Amino acid sequence: MIQTPLRPSGRTSQHTHAFNRWTRWARILLTIVLLLTLVMAPWHPAPALAATNHQSSAEVALRWSTPVVTDKSGYTLRAAVTNTANQPMENAHLSVSTNALYSFSSRADMQAWSEGHARIPTPDVLGTQTVPTIPAGQSVEIAVNVPADQDAIKKMTSWGPKPVRLSLSDDQGQVLGDVFTFLTRTWDGLPTAGTPALALTMVMPLTSSDWNIDDKAMTALMTQSGSGNDKNRSVTLTRQGARRQGDQSQLLAKHGSLQALGDPVYLSAFANRPQIQGLIQPADFDITGYTSQNQDRYAQAGVTPGSWSAKASAKLYADSAPDTYAWQGRQEWTLESITAARRAGYQTVIAPQGFEVDAGTSAHTGKYTIETKAGKVTVLSAQRELSNLARGHPSSTRATGEQTQAGQTARFIAQSAFYQMEQPYAERSLLVCFDTDEDTQQADRIMTELEHAPWISLKSMDNLMQAPDFTGGSSGLLKALELDSTKGSAKHGDGPTGTLDSLIASRAEIDRFATTILADGKQDSQPTASATAGKTDSQALARQDADTTARQPKDPHQWLSQLTAAHDDLALKSLGGTAAAAGLADQAEAMSRRLLDGVSITPSESLNVVSETASMPVTVSNSHPYPVHARISARTDSMEIVTSRMAEVVIPARSEAQVTFKVRVATAGRANVDIGLLDRQGRPFGQVRRAQITSNLRLSDMSGLIIIVIAVLLGLLGLWRQFHRTKDPDE
Repeated sequence: MIQTPLRPSGRTSQHTHAFNRWTRWARILLTIVLLLTLVMAPWHPAPALAATNHQSSAEVALRWSTPVVTDKSGYTLRAAVTNTANQPMENAHLSVSTNALYSFSSRADMQAWSEGHARIPTPDVLGTQTVPTIPAGQSVEIAVNVPADQDAIKKMTSWGPKPVRLSLSDDQGQVLGDVFTFLTRTWDGLPTAGTPALALTMVMPLTSSDWNIDDKAMTALMTQSGSGNDKNRSVTLTRQGARRQGDQSQLLAKHGSLQALGDPVYLSAFANRPQIQGLIQPADFDITGYTSQNQDRYAQAGVTPGSWSAKASAKLYADSAPDTYAWQGRQEWTLESITAARRAGYQTVIAPQGFEVDAGTSAHTGKYTIETKAGKVTVLSAQRELSNLARGHPSSTRATGEQTQAGQTARFIAQSAFYQMEQPYAERSLLVCFDTDEDTQQADRIMTELEHAPWISLKSMDNLMQAPDFTGGSSGLLKALELDSTKGSAKHGDGPTGTLDSLIASRAEIDRFATTILADGKQDSQPTASATAGKTDSQALARQDADTTARQPKDPHQWLSQLTAAHDDLALKSLGGTAAAAGLADQAEAMSRRLLDGVSITPSESLNVVSETASMPVTVSNSHPYPVHARISARTDSMEIVTSRMAEVVIPARSEAQVTFKVRVATAGRANVDIGLLDRQGRPFGQVRRAQITSNLRLSDMSGLIIIVIAVLLGLLGLWRQFHRTKDPDE
């Protein structure tokens, strides 16, 4: 029986066709969703991802590039390729590419590119170079030279910063390293007309913390009463500081538009003082740290407001002094510190790193006028991003191209061009500050490029001071400063606490020497009975310095003033605005220690004692130009061998004196005796010397003779009894 297959009913057929249509539409919708997902997904450069996976195999560092590109300059780039793997790197090549038609639309866009996660393709290849085989752990430098008529260069039809990408790949196309940087095309040769240039004031502070005590000058200061100029010679620049002076002089002579603001203390060390446009506080004193401390402590350390005031700065410069400015220290400016600067005579303060209140705003004139309790103050705020790059700091640790000076310069030029394009017709005067320890080569590179940048007009400090204030900015800055002041040291750190502690202690030692060690006239005329000091005049004749001694003032006040001034000079320098300045406090401490060590005990030879009593001579030396008074103590570490505890002596200038200690011995043996110096208040100073006392206790005195006589008599008695005793019968 043949069965006829059942035909689907009409309703079933309709459902089947509907299902098929739904399936087709579902597939179409799924395809569209997948495409949208691919299009809308965040773009990450494949080479950057590969670089992340292969970071440890190679590194690329930008060594040189052409930041400013004209229609005739072409483009040059040099990069160092380092093989960080443990095997040779072979068959690699370095590719340099750009996007000739791209223009950055925002600062965030530029920052994203510098950190390697911007969605910017770079299809225009500037050049490719084969990398030779690099042994493990070694580097080679690769150069890419692009002529001005190269297609990628000619393709740039708009001026401004362009993205540049360096990709290191192996022969399999695997990316080993990436660097993201910039070049900036000028409007030279382009059909578009130029716009008004952006006013830029480039400022370099001239100051240093490379100071050192000159040993010869300090020795002369310690041992002679000079004319009062020794303080200027006792602290001099190190060799490194002197070399830096030469580099700075050459830099300023080469770039006349670079504005120099000089610390007058540092300027006095120049053989040929450079031309400056203004002065800053002496020794770059850290005014911002001053208000975070108990200010009485500064006076105890030897630093008063008069030593770092605007008046002092002008006086130290001597000539017709230019305007004075208060330069920011290690902490941010607060309303309190700006007020302190105003009280010290500074009507203008400079914030070389800008203010956080400016973050996120368009580049604008960094000039404000605020009211303080001491009067009005003009605040000059540097443009934050440009100043950080000029000072050698990358915009981010993730900005691969800005970890070298060449990359920082390229970003600086690109950033300045973007600021001009951001508001091409707005009148603005930007301040850019170099660092106090700026690398002169980097400053030279930036200044050279700026001088060839048509969108930049380099202006003077006078021009910046005459520019109008940033509209509406003063009130916001004042509120931010007041807020910072209420936060106090919690925001800005503890300040130079340790440095002040050290300086206070070292200056107190100098005062102690003057009041409790230096001999006064009464003591000098009445030496103690325990001393056998020679006459000052006779010793001077023996030393052949009688003329010096005769010409020397009787009153040691001038000499002490020189010592104190030398210390206070070091103290001011050690409270400068750089981290390295604090190390100078150690030299101030060494100076006070050297002063106290100028009174010393001559090491004594070991003393051999052959009786119950003896004498131990101790010689005390004084290298200073005035007599000193000292107490000498002697203590042994034995109960059987002891000395007299104390002696006093006045030691003439540049002479020696001797005291004698009584030694008493109860038994044979050895003992150590520590000999130290005490001031008139009984406080120890100087170095403690150790001598040794050895007792043989030979019986050569009356007590020994009595013992010998008794021994002889006992011996004779024994012999007499031996011969005269009655013998036993059994014996």
